[in-house]
Order: sequence, then C-alpha cells, then structure tokens
Amino acid sequence: MVMNIRVLTPDRVICSTTADEVVLPGLTGQVGVLDGHAALITALDTGLLRIKLDEKWTPIILCGGLAEIDRNRVTVLVNDVEELVDIELRQATEELEKATLAVEEAEDDKSLLDASVELKKATAKVEAMNYLS
Repeated sequence: MVMNIRVLTPDRVICSTTADEVVLPGLTGQVGVLDGHAALITALDTGLLRIKLDEKWTPIILCGGLAEIDRNRVTVLVNDVEELVDIELRQATEELEKATLAVEEAEDDKSLLDASVELKKATAKVEAMNYLS
C-alpha cells in the first residue's frame, strides 16, 4: 500500500504524489515513515526530505517547517524549499566548504545562526546530489 504525500509552502504546492517511504529531516534526527505509521506531528529542521516511489528516491531540500502523519497521509508544511536545478556536485561541494568556513568565522550569535542555516542547506544539497546521480 502506498502513502499520499503533499509538500506545501505558504504560497504554492511543491508536490503532491504517492510514496512507498518518506524520510523527513526532524529536529532531533531523521524520521522514517512507512505504510501504517502511527499518527504524528513533528517539527522539521532545514535539511533533505526524501520520497521513495518504485525504488527511486526524489530529494527535496526543506527550510524548516512541520509534518503531520495520519492514516497513510503525510502533509509537510514548510517555510520554503531550495530548488535543485542545474547544480553540479562540484558546485554543491564548494558551497558546503564556504558555509563551513562561514560557521567557523562567525563573530556573533546572529551570524552564527545564519551561517548554520546555510551550512544545513549546503549539506542537504550535497546529500541530494548523491540521490540524483
């Protein structure tokens, strides 16, 4: 049996599809969802959402939000998503290196927080590239 999954931002529907398995970037780690999962509402961190259908993974980079799992339906409400168009592994790796350096060089709490979010996005891009290649 398959699950229905919808990924929504405040202004658009990112995807509405079925899935055999979903992996969400929870605040305390990854949350795996299979058919028959218990009802759950969880906060999401910036990171990689993975949707598996017919042995193929589709990655989506989320920028924080919430997920509700209920009766084989997964609804993901996010602030924003990062697009994965025309990006190469080399470019994603360079972004990851720059983001890591920005975290190391952060001089105050705000710049550290901003740099940490960018580091999470860059890490998710590199992970996504592994699923796309």
